[in-house]
Amino acid sequence: MQAKVIRRPAYVWLPVAAGIAFYVCAILIIGPLDEEPAAAFAVAGLTVFLWALGWDSAIRSTDDHVSITNCLVTSTVAWTDVEEVTVHDGLTIKLRDGRPIGSVAFGSSLLGAFTGYSTHQRAFRLLREAHLNALQAQGDSTSEGQALLNWSFEWKRLLCALAVAYGPLAAIFVLVK
Repeated sequence: MQAKVIRRPAYVWLPVAAGIAFYVCAILIIGPLDEEPAAAFAVAGLTVFLWALGWDSAIRSTDDHVSITNCLVTSTVAWTDVEEVTVHDGLTIKLRDGRPIGSVAFGSSLLGAFTGYSTHQRAFRLLREAHLNALQAQGDSTSEGQALLNWSFEWKRLLCALAVAYGPLAAIFVLVK
């Protein structure tokens, strides 16, 4: 089952570009500038945080469920437990028991309130369409009670990001010293 990944382009590329700039600074600190290695590793940690905030924050939708990842924490819910998808105060998925699920990338903002969240409209249309398709495919099988919401911590992606960020810095530190 192929998941459709929805990301907000500006929210992705600004933190990733800043993360790349900070990573270049970390390489300069540990390499040619021969400064304190702890500073380089701290700056690399900021790079990992910016990656998690920007690139890893996404909404993934399949025929059966929707998942929202905010800074390495993913909440997953079946489409049958979703009551509606709204874009009034940021993009929000309202569960049938009244709980809202929001996305950091598609959150509320003052500028969005004035512009009608124009940058959120594409994601809203895709999610609303996926929700309607899932409800039509599964019929009227909604149940009463609390919606089943699964939370998970994306530790594998974090380990990969840490390896990519700290591996080259450690190699440079060993080769320079």
